[in-house]
Amino acid sequence: MKNSEQLHKQPLISLNAVGKSYSGAWVLKDATFSVSRGEIVALVGENGAGKSTLKNILCGLVPPDTGTLTVEGRDYSRLTTQDARSIGIAAIHQELSLFPNLSIAENVHMGVGGLPQRYGLVDRRAMDVETLDLLRDFFVTPLNPSLPVERLSLGERQLVEVAKALRGASSMVILDEPTTSLSLPERRRLFAVARRLRERGYALIYITHFMEEIYELADRIVVLRDGRVVGTGTPQEIDQAHLTTLMVGRELEEIDQSLASERDLAAVNSKAAPVTVRVRDLRDSKLLNGVSFDLHAGEILGLGGLMGAGRSQVAEAIFGLHPATGSVEVSGQLFEPRTPAAALARGVALVSEDRRADQIFPGRSVLENLMSTIIESLTQAAGYLSPIRQRDQALKMVSEYGVRHPGLDAPMVALSGGNQQKCVIARWLAGRPAVVILDEPTKGIDVGAKAEIHRLIGKLAASGLSVLLISSDLPELLALSHRILVMHKGRIVGGLERPQFDPAAIVHMASMGAAA
Repeated sequence: MKNSEQLHKQPLISLNAVGKSYSGAWVLKDATFSVSRGEIVALVGENGAGKSTLKNILCGLVPPDTGTLTVEGRDYSRLTTQDARSIGIAAIHQELSLFPNLSIAENVHMGVGGLPQRYGLVDRRAMDVETLDLLRDFFVTPLNPSLPVERLSLGERQLVEVAKALRGASSMVILDEPTTSLSLPERRRLFAVARRLRERGYALIYITHFMEEIYELADRIVVLRDGRVVGTGTPQEIDQAHLTTLMVGRELEEIDQSLASERDLAAVNSKAAPVTVRVRDLRDSKLLNGVSFDLHAGEILGLGGLMGAGRSQVAEAIFGLHPATGSVEVSGQLFEPRTPAAALARGVALVSEDRRADQIFPGRSVLENLMSTIIESLTQAAGYLSPIRQRDQALKMVSEYGVRHPGLDAPMVALSGGNQQKCVIARWLAGRPAVVILDEPTKGIDVGAKAEIHRLIGKLAASGLSVLLISSDLPELLALSHRILVMHKGRIVGGLERPQFDPAAIVHMASMGAAA
């Protein structure tokens, strides 16, 4: 009988020259690698490199056009969803698939196995007990399984999504950007769960853009670029600089090195610039508690804090999405009443955190998504909207922002998460706003695209645009911001000027609510 160590070394699944094309364009080509029981494989690459396609092939959602898959010695030309379920493959997808109006327990039990029954009726007690057992892995104080999902934070929903996937997994778990909405403690609990699954003999594919996660969790790294596997090895064999080069095909300068002097000079100049947004005493009935600040022309004002501190609520209150008392002035004029339409008319744009829910039209084409904020400017006097002008403008936008897409007429959901985000940013900036609020602008974006967006934000500020930058990525805040304000439980508890930036002080203020 084989011992557990021998079992863990056996490949569970091997991909042999697997390829996939759409409309003649190869999105995955000759992919060859294996995943063994008892190991965590980090699958990394830029947005559009083929990671999501590969995940969908393993889940049985799309068939490969070439190659074979070998599962414990048995060859498949393709896996169906039924095959994937019988093998015990489950995935945590980047976009949440929960039903907001249903309870946590009902969501967790959707899919594999279905709802437990007793005497022909749903056994809610058994369902709640099993759900509670799953949730204990992720929450210090487990959530009430009967709680509707719509009452959860984005981070809590993400963890429920993970718990749902684990219920249907018996051999392999694929985690696609599972920590993008999680706080640091929630990430730590997820890492602990991943390690326990590895110890139990599961095979894990971990898709992420966070370098620190790769080197903390992975036993092996597989790098995709332009649909091909361009490198494999252990974290000891592939250091971070080499990994970045493999992913983007070139060496990539760190933004805090390449742009630090520019930021220092701009921080000095922005102090004397006119105030474009003046916020005074923002309050709401739940969280915001007297938020006040000024945003200058050409300034990147960073807003830091832990998840749930109220940063997104501030952004939405300024834009008119979140009801709040207090005053907001834009370019010296009182902004009242605050509505999204009025915000756009005043030159205020918002790229919000939840891309799928708030920013894109999933079933509409890439072209329609890009044109949605500038249709009026492209409409001729007679009311005619020229298809040629739309397509020319869209082609210019995708080229300028480096959007990888299968065609302008493809639905938005056909794009990777990072390319969707590039489209969202391109769309809002096409209207030439004076103020742009960026809430987690690089969430789910690869290292190459992240650097491009960082440089873009710097150029926007240099051109005189005012930027309110909300980010949970502390290095990003430190690299880009001229000033940083820190929030804790709905109020601003401190701030730092660029020459005095101190990561430890920011973390202390965010977690403790007071300056160190």
